[in-house]
Order: sequence, then structure tokens, then C-alpha cells
Amino acid sequence: MVHTRLVVFLLVLCCPAISGAARSEDQSPQAQDLKRLSIEELASVDVTSVSRRPERISQTAAAVSVVRNEDIHRAGVLILAEAMRLADAVDVARVNGGAWGVSARGFNINTANKLLVLVDGRSTYSSLFGGTFWDVQDAFLEDLDRIEVVRGPGGTIWGANAVNGVINIISKPVADTQGAALTLVGGSSDRAIVAGRYGGRAGAGHYRVYGKYRMREPQALLNGTSAHDDVRFGQAGFRVDSSQSGRTRWSLWGDIYRGTNGFPDRPDGDVAGGNFVGRWSRGTPSGEFAIQAFYDRSYRKVPQQFEETRHAGEVDAQQRLMKGRHDLIFGGTARAYRSDDLGTAGFRFEPQVRDGWNVNAFVQDELELVPTRIFVVVGSKFGRNNFTGLEVQPSARIRYQPSAHQMVWAALSRAVRLPTRFDNDIRLLNPATGAIVLTGSDDFQSESVLAIEGGYRILPHPRLSIDAAVYTNRYDDLRSQEFRITPSPIFVLDNQLNARTSGVEIASGVQVAPNWRLHGSYTWLHKTVTFDARSTDPTGGVFEGNDPSHLMSARSYIDLPHGLAFDTVFRFTGRRPAPVVPKYAEVDLRAAWSVRPEWELSIIGQNLLHDRHEELASPNTPPFAFRRSVFARSVWRF
Repeated sequence: MVHTRLVVFLLVLCCPAISGAARSEDQSPQAQDLKRLSIEELASVDVTSVSRRPERISQTAAAVSVVRNEDIHRAGVLILAEAMRLADAVDVARVNGGAWGVSARGFNINTANKLLVLVDGRSTYSSLFGGTFWDVQDAFLEDLDRIEVVRGPGGTIWGANAVNGVINIISKPVADTQGAALTLVGGSSDRAIVAGRYGGRAGAGHYRVYGKYRMREPQALLNGTSAHDDVRFGQAGFRVDSSQSGRTRWSLWGDIYRGTNGFPDRPDGDVAGGNFVGRWSRGTPSGEFAIQAFYDRSYRKVPQQFEETRHAGEVDAQQRLMKGRHDLIFGGTARAYRSDDLGTAGFRFEPQVRDGWNVNAFVQDELELVPTRIFVVVGSKFGRNNFTGLEVQPSARIRYQPSAHQMVWAALSRAVRLPTRFDNDIRLLNPATGAIVLTGSDDFQSESVLAIEGGYRILPHPRLSIDAAVYTNRYDDLRSQEFRITPSPIFVLDNQLNARTSGVEIASGVQVAPNWRLHGSYTWLHKTVTFDARSTDPTGGVFEGNDPSHLMSARSYIDLPHGLAFDTVFRFTGRRPAPVVPKYAEVDLRAAWSVRPEWELSIIGQNLLHDRHEELASPNTPPFAFRRSVFARSVWRF
């Protein structure tokens, strides 16, 4: 059956190209967009998330990929979490209608905590569990410029919790989003989405405002009954940019949101919050100075578990200096938060209110050893926090460019994940007796990784790119659940779990014809876990990750005559071991018609190979089955 589905997928992928290739000179709006950047030009796109400064992908000593706005639009993506599926070598899986697991290089669970996620430089880190609540991370997708994904430790530049990588979601400058845009969606699963934006001039600068509301219908449990996990979510925001032509630039932006998430066994949960961000920069002949600050407030209520109100603020400053063969960047960050977590029904935090802080400084220098050929990058982050004191996160990278179209790189780096309220303050009670059966510990230490990476990029032909990376990681002091009798039986969270991972990541882009582009990726992961000799953890580490050994994806963008387009997204996820989730393959299709240059209509089908399938199950939670869905989308730009 799997082979049959793959054959069907290949036919769907390739057959439309027959008629498309015959009209390769078609000048529809989609064709113009597709041909705007060639494969060679895509390899020269600048990214900023690796070293906090613009550098070409082809000259970056890291495993990095970019999801462009065109990719998001043509894949039929509706929310940010879905857009993560388009990133090479990133494991993305739904837990229920609102929750997602997103990770790279292993350790994916519904509370994955080894990726640092930034939205225009604002950290979405939650002090509750150390990861990102993806159900409240969304945007007006037409205004996104790109999503940069750096796989591998990023602690030297971005600080604690960038253990396995960094995701940086970057918006377009306001000057590029002038006028109005409106998106309407209606379908079987995503019942309704209404999103709009308007941009205009503000003196010498520009402004934009946006709003978005979405209704997602409930999925099903494996037994076919409703999961009651429907989602209602609304958000709005603004951004103001100064003139971008001068040496001094500034921006102000913010968002507010509110929504509900359904559950199969309890009343709906509530989420609400907002943020406000300011950034100021000034260019100099030898570099740039920039400072950014934000305030973030969030509220979350999960019936029968907990209710949280969190306030967080951060100030970040950096200076870049270029002189001779050196490209130096240094700076520091100060972050503080207050978290009020009220547990309910056998679930509490001690203390209920906790204040936390983290300050750090970093420095990194790129030295050109051999002009245009060999470069070395060394640096370190030095941080202090209220949980574990001083943390040091060094890295060293080298890249060698034998020609303008190929590069070899290698890196050695260390990163840490700081303790959270789940690690220190959680208290799980026996509902019948009120006795504590699991507790956090004030002695919980930072988790750490020592990573060795290497990669090779080549552009053997202007229409073909190949990017490969290999790695081996050693994790120490991971979270374990130690059984103790003190004097009654209890589990205590400790740091006696260790892990080793290794993997291979391959991605390639092909411009088959002027109107047809392909992109594919494959990832292999091997992971083993061990415990310290004195450990009494009976779980085997299954609560810290449920990872497939194989991930594969492929995308096809085809432009047809008369303003038509046909796009395909294929993905394969291998078997997850504990709890078992069977391997599966799925296909999403998009057929679009540009009625006029400013108006596009499309029909999009998701998960078309199965009526329903599982994605990510966690111990002690019911498995969800996600349905096939079809929806229509209309996009106006005027």
C-alpha cells in the first residue's frame, strides 16, 4: 500500500509539468514570482540567525535553511506551526488541535525544550517548561519575509536554551507591505480564517496594522469519537518603521491575542497575552550598534492542571566592528520574569510565584586566515542566572571555500538548557490521598550538550544545489525521574539521564524548468540513552523524547498557463518508538488561479493519503488522529 501511494504521489508531482513545460515562457504572476530567484541566487540569500549579522547561506559555517514567504504561500500553510514543516530536518508533529511538538536533532515531545524560537528577535521562551507554546505563535503570513532555521547549538550567540538549534521568524520591512491585503479561508477542518493588513506612510517612515481570526474544528481520537479539541483564536498587531535610508533606524511593534483550546475530558482552556518591542540601530563605517527591548505578558489556563500569568522583559545590545581581516561582534542580554503558576486538581507549584533573571555577555570574531578561502570563527557566551549561577557556552567554527560554488565547514560547540519551573517547582499529587508522588528539585542542574558538526555545500550547476550536514552530540545531565523513599515512595526530578545522538541531513533544490522547481530533504537520526550508575529512574527516558529515525520531505512548485499554479508537498515520518506511533506519509496539494494580478483563488487539500493518522503521542495522554482536510482560500492584495 505504501509503494502504491508513493507511485500516486510521483504521478501527481510530475504529470502537470508536461503541459507546464510546453509553455515555459508563460508570464503569469506566479511564474514571475517563481523565477524571481534562481537556485544560484537562493544560495546567496543573506541570513542573520547564525552570527547576528548578515551572511550568505553559501558562506555560513552551520547547518542552516530558509523557508521563504513564497514557500509558505505555495504550500497552503495557514499558521506558523504548520510553516515549520517546510524547514529541512525539523521534526514537526501535532499533539492535538492546538498543541505542536517542534524539534530538531531529537527530543521531540509535546513540551519540547531544546530549540530557541525568536520572532523578529523576540524570544518566545517559556520559563514554565523551557520551550515555546506554538498554539499562541502566529502571524499575518503574507507579511513574513522568511523563517531561518539553524540546526545545532546556538548558545554562543543566543544564550541558554539554544541547545539543538534556533528558529528565527522574520517579518518584512513595513515599506514592503504597503496597501491592503485580505485573506479568507473556509473548509472542512479550518472552518474559517479571516486575516487582513493595511500599510501606509507615517512621515518619513511607514506603518502597518493587521488582524487575524481563525476557527479550527475538532479532530478525532483513535476510536473515532470527537477529540473536542477545537480552536478559536484571534490576534492583532502593528508595526512602525522609521525611514530605512539613513544611518539611524528604529522600529516599534506589538501584538495582542486571545483564544480557547478544547480538550476531550475537560472544559476549554484559555490563552491570552501580548507583547511590545522596540529596536534602535545606528550604522558606522566599521559596523553597527543595535539595541532591542521587549515586554511580554501571557496568561494560560488548562482546566484540572494549572493557571499561569507570566511577565517577561528583556534588553539586548550588540556591536559589530569590522577591521582588516576581523569581523567582531559582541554584546549582552539582561532578562527578567515573574511567573505566577496556580496548580489545580493534584498539580501545583512551590512556590506559586517565582522571579527569575538571566544576564550574559558574548563575543565572537571571524578571522579571514586565507583571503576568500579559509575563515575561523571563535567565541563564547558567559551568563549568570538565578538557578545555576555561571554558565559558559563556547564554540569554534572553520569554513573552507575551495571555489565560489562550494564550501566545507566544521564546528565544535557547547550549549545548555537552564532549569525551569517544571524542573524545580512542580509538585504532582495523588488525587485520592493528597500525597506528593513527584516533585521538582532545587538541586536541578542545567542540561548540556557538546556537539561536533560538519557540512558541505555545493552548487554543481546553476540549477542544482546540494547541502549536507553530519553531527554527533553528547548530552549530559538530562532530566530523569528518580525513585526514592523519603520516608514514603516519591519520584524526584534529577539530572541522571545522558544521551548520544548522531545524524545525517541532506537537502537539495532543483530548477527543472523555468516554470518548475523541486526541493527535497532527508534526515537520519540515531539516539541512545544511558543513566548514571546510581540512577533509579524506571522510565527509560521515554518522557524526554519520542523521535523517528527517518524524516523525508519534497516540494514541487509548477506554474501553468493562464495564471494557474499547481503545488505539491510530500512528507514522510518514520516510526516513533515510545509510545509507538506508526510511520506515515502524507501529501498536501494546492491548485491556484490568479484571476487578476492582485487576486488569487486556490483550493488546498491536506493529508490526502489517509482518512486520519497519528503524529505525536505522549505517555499517559490519549492519541489523536488528524483528519484529511480540504479548504478554499482567497487572497486579495490592493
